[in-house]
Amino acid sequence: MRRIKSASFLFLMVLIVAGSFSPICLAFNIDSLDETLTNDISGLVESGDIPSLQVCVVSGDEKWVKGFGEQTDEDTVFLVGSIQKVFVAVSILQLNDEGLIGLDDDVNTHMPFSIRHPGYPDTAITIRMLLSHRSGLDATLPSEFAYDWGDDNPTEWTRSFPEDLVGIPLEEWLKMNLDVDGSLYSPSHWIWEPDTKYSYSNNGYKILMCILERVTGQSIQDYMDENIFKPLQMDHTGFDSLEFMDEHATPHTRKYGNDANIPLPVWNGRYMLRSSASDMGNLMMALMNNGIFEGTQILERETVDLMLTNTRSSFFLRDFLRKLKRDGYGMGIEVCNHGLLGHGGSTVGFTGEFYFSPSKDVGVVRLSNVNAILDYTSEGWRDIGNVNGQIRTMVMRKTGLLPLVDYIVLFPITGSIVVLIRNRRRILEQLSEKFNLGTENSS
Repeated sequence: MRRIKSASFLFLMVLIVAGSFSPICLAFNIDSLDETLTNDISGLVESGDIPSLQVCVVSGDEKWVKGFGEQTDEDTVFLVGSIQKVFVAVSILQLNDEGLIGLDDDVNTHMPFSIRHPGYPDTAITIRMLLSHRSGLDATLPSEFAYDWGDDNPTEWTRSFPEDLVGIPLEEWLKMNLDVDGSLYSPSHWIWEPDTKYSYSNNGYKILMCILERVTGQSIQDYMDENIFKPLQMDHTGFDSLEFMDEHATPHTRKYGNDANIPLPVWNGRYMLRSSASDMGNLMMALMNNGIFEGTQILERETVDLMLTNTRSSFFLRDFLRKLKRDGYGMGIEVCNHGLLGHGGSTVGFTGEFYFSPSKDVGVVRLSNVNAILDYTSEGWRDIGNVNGQIRTMVMRKTGLLPLVDYIVLFPITGSIVVLIRNRRRILEQLSEKFNLGTENSS
């Protein structure tokens, strides 16, 4: 009995010690982002050969925006990749707030053809399932993005696609892939029983974009202009690259056997969103302030809460592991460790991140213009990811979004618990700065 009590007491002490290394949740002072952080980011951008990079830190109603590399103006525009799903989700949830759609509507109510899992034809695919990646659809479809080209795109972008697919309407392309009589249809487009498992799917969000246009009678550009971009004062955000050519970041890639940055033409997809880090900070402010930006409400408070709530199955062990890794999804929002919410993005020539913590009222946007997505086998792919990861971690630790500890692992050993903590000296140094302690003799 004494041994059990001792083990329990030690476990309690471990939890207390572990908690003590977490950042104290005080209001973040954006003025504390000093020249040291700027210099550190500049060093990584230079050493990692990132052509251009933008960082925006949001706290309360304040923003800290910095540009690095070649194109440093804070209005520089980047393709945002899958961060676009946040915007699509906001749009769909706005329609739900207005009563124009219901989250549990069968998507066939709003589409001109039937969308069904061939193995479960009697199960409706709902808007809620699409928003939370629980429809059972596979991640991609044949000739993905073949439809999404502006008239001015160079032939080098489109030559790999069948000529009859280039530039066709999104609705027609979806019908070809998802209607049982479509020329590109295959049962293999579906992988799970609907609403039983999370499975990330670009396809589901293409259906949502189509529903948005059908229900509103507007293009996705016109709808978001009216209901998101203008209310949030996002003057450097949109879909048509021709609007932003004077301020558009030049995309780059890297290929196998060549670690140099190779410039690419700007992709003018009709459904590909581009924005500045500063503009995206405004959306972040709204999501952290119950859907309100400078007095304008773009979503109801309850709807924002729903958007940010994890939809993946939960139990004790999963909840514990979730604190150590990313393991959840709301509606257009990743639910991550350390209370972080947001989304990452990656597309040809660009990468980005959009993460925030409502409880800490702090968020970070990072956008940059090089990606080896055209060749995942290249070392450049890993190099780019490593540099962006270092920048992300540096900024998030500085702002308190990430704790001082990389991770804590608990191992039961003969009735006791051993705690392994990485970066011990870094922790002691930062605690010293916070509490004016001496660390000269720390090891």
